[in-house]
Amino acid sequence: MIQSLPFSFPGITEDISRLGGLLGELLRLADITFHGRLAILNLACGRADETGILAAALEPAQVGFYLGMDLRADAIAEAERRWDLPNGEIEFREGNAAMIGRMEGLPAFDLVFIRHQNYWHEPLVWEGILDEAFATMKENGYLICTSYFDLEHELFLASMRTRGVRILANVRNAKSRDLPDAEGKSVDRWIAVFGK
Repeated sequence: MIQSLPFSFPGITEDISRLGGLLGELLRLADITFHGRLAILNLACGRADETGILAAALEPAQVGFYLGMDLRADAIAEAERRWDLPNGEIEFREGNAAMIGRMEGLPAFDLVFIRHQNYWHEPLVWEGILDEAFATMKENGYLICTSYFDLEHELFLASMRTRGVRILANVRNAKSRDLPDAEGKSVDRWIAVFGK
């Protein structure tokens, strides 16, 4: 994965570095190792700042296909300018993640990644997104998500429990950077991995 454009805001480089350590810890706790060439789906990806560190965390596997999807056209345009995958296919699409199952030609995904999910804000919308996410995953695939704050994460975990999926690891980020404009929120405060 090649990053062609620097991150847009101060602090993101450090946040992404911490996320890389957090991903490594999560995968070790869950005893997950990836091999071969993977298909990755990054839902509600925004600018997809995490793309490079996510690919690095999955080594020794290589990313063969990477799809990032978000509703915001400006964020998708920035992600397209930032990332390149020389030995694979990378694509960023503007669109509703709840419609992912209706898109033709997509592979079954080894990993679905959702950074800073927003379940608390629109639970019904997120239920649709999660239904589609699990429908696009391989039987032995995984879903990883991060959360900004505690209640958001608890709501997400509750939704996962109702689906009957396995929570393989759940980690509180002790080094999460507080957000000054929102009390109780911090960057990648929680991270969890789920298996079908």
